[in-house]
Amino acid sequence: MLTARGWWFLIVLLLMLVIGAFITPYFSVVPALVSLTLLAWFVWEWALFHARSNGAVSRLGVTRHVLQGGREVPMVWAGLGFEVRVSIKNPGSFSIPFGVFEDRAAVATEIIAGSKQAFARLEARESLEIVYTLRCPAPGVLRFEGVRVRVADFQGFFYRHVFLRVPVEMLVLPPLTDDKGRQRATKRFNTLPPPGIHRLRRPGSGSELLDLRDYRPGDPPKMIAWKASARRDRLITKEFESDVPVRAVLFLDTSEGVRLGPPGNTLLTRLASVAAAVSQAAAGNRDLFGLTTFDETEAKVIPPARTQLHMINVLRQLAEVSALQPSAIGVPPEQLIRRANPLAHEVYPELMTKKINSLPFSRLWIPLLDRKYGWVILAMILLSPLLLMVKGWTTGVLNFAGARTPAPWPFLLKVFWFFLVFAVSIFPPATFALIFWGLHGVRGWFGIRRRELTRRKQLSALFAIQDGTGASGVEHYIADDTAFANRVSQFLQRHLLRCPVPLYDTEGRYRFRCPAKATVLANAMVRAVSRARDNELYVILADLAELGPDLMPLVRACRVACARHHHVLVIVPWPSDVPPPDHPIIEVDESMGIDPTVAARAKTTGQQKGKTPSVRQQRTVLIAAARRSVMMRTVRDSLTKQYHELFRNLRRELGRVGGTVMRVNDGDPVQHVLDRLDRLRGMRSRR
Repeated sequence: MLTARGWWFLIVLLLMLVIGAFITPYFSVVPALVSLTLLAWFVWEWALFHARSNGAVSRLGVTRHVLQGGREVPMVWAGLGFEVRVSIKNPGSFSIPFGVFEDRAAVATEIIAGSKQAFARLEARESLEIVYTLRCPAPGVLRFEGVRVRVADFQGFFYRHVFLRVPVEMLVLPPLTDDKGRQRATKRFNTLPPPGIHRLRRPGSGSELLDLRDYRPGDPPKMIAWKASARRDRLITKEFESDVPVRAVLFLDTSEGVRLGPPGNTLLTRLASVAAAVSQAAAGNRDLFGLTTFDETEAKVIPPARTQLHMINVLRQLAEVSALQPSAIGVPPEQLIRRANPLAHEVYPELMTKKINSLPFSRLWIPLLDRKYGWVILAMILLSPLLLMVKGWTTGVLNFAGARTPAPWPFLLKVFWFFLVFAVSIFPPATFALIFWGLHGVRGWFGIRRRELTRRKQLSALFAIQDGTGASGVEHYIADDTAFANRVSQFLQRHLLRCPVPLYDTEGRYRFRCPAKATVLANAMVRAVSRARDNELYVILADLAELGPDLMPLVRACRVACARHHHVLVIVPWPSDVPPPDHPIIEVDESMGIDPTVAARAKTTGQQKGKTPSVRQQRTVLIAAARRSVMMRTVRDSLTKQYHELFRNLRRELGRVGGTVMRVNDGDPVQHVLDRLDRLRGMRSRR
């Protein structure tokens, strides 16, 4: 394609050629010869650029390697740097004189070394390598789309943009815990069990004495209690408790409410990091641990185990759920188009060009009959012939048309004007309706609607090609807002690009409360209790503070678990902008004065506009700013109190049935879970 410089050069060249051929040929032929020479050179450069573009750029090959720790890996660890090597090979016979090669880095990563761009000349049958180092701070999924190639000639007349799509997806596993987090939490002292809790009454090879019994043939001699045998004058054998590992089951909330937030900094990411640390600590203690992820509809269970393969599967599951995004239901199509259109043009440039993906001019027409008042206009057109039944109507219209025809005009023009005035005047309601119909429909050819509809059609055509639905799929996505929103949401989630979603519906209710997840979690807990053999620890990592009355199924499930001598620990995520429950909230009153920052901002407002406000104006501005500040503080404090009360109710309801509720930022939740496992290790009961 021609650049702006190329178009200007071509226009000036053609202008010189016209001047040299028709204006100055009698004086000098130099302008014509120079312009013809430059035009021939321009055509030669155009042919050479297209030959190189089609013979080299279209045949480029891309190979990607991801290295961490000096070796190529299929997945990476969060928080650690990894090296990306992209090799671009030119297998053709033409060279690329100048090109910009840029690798599209994965979303939610940061470059710590190197550069993802390269400005170079790529010779025939040679390769170019781009090396840079990335780091992903949070677990999730990485997606490398491909390499963007922009080539141009040395003069800057021609330009081509190609995107070499080589999609690669990689998991980002949660970070490994340090040596302190992997310390063993074995029992260091004997603990007397509380009433109702008994040790595991099974013979085993533990360190705690269980019972004494008579010697049986086949018992090892080291198990003989010699002092007791001497007192009873017969051989007595010692039996020890069964030293079995502790089983812990993690319940991770993956509902829509915990997916909100920027990539890598959501509540789900924080909970997944805690779950990964607990799993690795339990694996270091040789304890069995399992993972259950649940949302509003279903729960996925990984049974407890302690093998290395099981650990990898748990970390993979945590990485996959960390990349989940909230659905785009309820988002206006305009916002979805603004977010998806640039991505589609960047990743699929050849499918989004106007040459092959454009909107027909007739498709922009706005149909009137789709509106409620459209039938009124149609009725006016259909009922207009009834005017012919009025006596003298036709004669009057003919006289009116003849009186409005100018006499000096030519005969044919007068005939045309006469019939035009007659056609317009014979049925005035129909004429008015047709004019309104035309003005209503032609509005689609201009303004924002044309731009939005054109972009929507281009995206719909792209989705139809990917889905294989054809022309019917294009019309379906254009006409159905819900289907289009779901498809754009899938497109954005596939490319790991987040879309802003409305937090409240049209009735002012919070859309991501997700009350159905309490029932799903309760059913998963009951199934875990039914399959348990010994006392287990159930760690619930979920956002439960705002459920309120919908929490009762979980309360009943916790009552069942605690009745079977299991331990229940609930870790609730805490918003970063909300103070802890024990933090005092200062009441705000207008008599407290004005915030100095607000006062300084209000005072400099007039100075920035080039005006010097009077004392009265300054006082008015300061009072308004103070009222706004007080109102914002009041609303914020009211919401904080409401959230604190919801958290206290949650802790009260689960505490009554034996559960323990803590915040994720209240101390070290991983160490708290390890302490619970340590206590549970010495308080095992028979099932």
